[in-house]
Amino acid sequence: MSAILIISPHTKVRLKTTPTEGVESRISYLAQIFAKNKEILIIEPSDLKDYEESYNRVYFYAFDFIKIKNMRLGSYFLSLNPFYYYALFRYLKKHHPSIILISQPWGIFSTYLVVKKIFGLNSSIIQDSHNVESEYAKIIIKDNNIPKVIKLFYLITIGFIEKLSLNYADYILAISHKNKKTFIEKYRAIPEKIVVIPPLVNVEKRPKVKKSKENKHQVWAVFHGIYRTVQNREAIDIIKNRLTREFRKYKNFQFIIFGKGVPKMNNGTLISLGFIEDIYSVLRECDIAVVPLVSGEGVKLKVLDYMAVGLPIVTTKKGAEGLELVSGKHAIIVDDVNEEFIKAIEYLIENPKIRRKLGYNARKIAEKKYEWKKDRR
Repeated sequence: MSAILIISPHTKVRLKTTPTEGVESRISYLAQIFAKNKEILIIEPSDLKDYEESYNRVYFYAFDFIKIKNMRLGSYFLSLNPFYYYALFRYLKKHHPSIILISQPWGIFSTYLVVKKIFGLNSSIIQDSHNVESEYAKIIIKDNNIPKVIKLFYLITIGFIEKLSLNYADYILAISHKNKKTFIEKYRAIPEKIVVIPPLVNVEKRPKVKKSKENKHQVWAVFHGIYRTVQNREAIDIIKNRLTREFRKYKNFQFIIFGKGVPKMNNGTLISLGFIEDIYSVLRECDIAVVPLVSGEGVKLKVLDYMAVGLPIVTTKKGAEGLELVSGKHAIIVDDVNEEFIKAIEYLIENPKIRRKLGYNARKIAEKKYEWKKDRR
């Protein structure tokens, strides 16, 4: 049996349990697509190693990030990480994978040198691009939590790293046709090397479940995401500081937010649940999804989560980017978080039939365009 090596330097690869965030979802579904009749082996950060995920076809070779003053430098510095090379060498001495799938451009060139020049293997190196990283850099520089020296290094080097990865990967997986076009125009990437694989979601066929709310007339509007990213913090601040004021007049309405790193809070109109392992257990209880994103790059996989459970969605154009959604049919899509955005939420609060119609249409297009199926290869 041939083997496939998955290198995920920044997130857990879930093969048995439900992903809890966008990047995790992307690499996990791709791993299963490529894994048909192949033995899967994974290199990922040691602190994310999950023995419950391991079974007889999976071997986790973990590595630790370099730390400076207790700061994790993360996946961006994969090429400088000796622990990564130790894990990679240890693996390649025992196995000769036919495919090496690497999440994001980090370490593509150095992995190419090790695999093809040092070990002389003919493995196909495939890069999965979740974003156009040089475009995402414009968002990173706004993050005050990242030291200035790291941001400066990122801005100076990201274009070079991304170009190297596009040149030395055998294939590149783009998450949207827009991203593919950017790779071609910005880096003169070879079009034939770039394959568009849209984001996938598991649209589970669950029976209609009675919601556990004490008040059946209560309406919950949900948003979720990893708090450390600038775009999600911006959206949560918009909900907390602006939208909650606008909707206090609705006594039976509340915003529900959650995600990794999101501070817990409850001010009446806004409830924050913090981190939730099973995101769908919360989403199924909600009535509306709101996506007040004003920045970001690539496809927003949280929107697919909302579609998968049949939630009606109010989103900015930035939130709907890269998805084949028609405003008024699959979601309500507006230019920005403005008066039109607020009126769209009010409209859904006051019209449960419209909520059900939009949610039904969103779920149907998720099934048609983006559903993960085990026979999808």
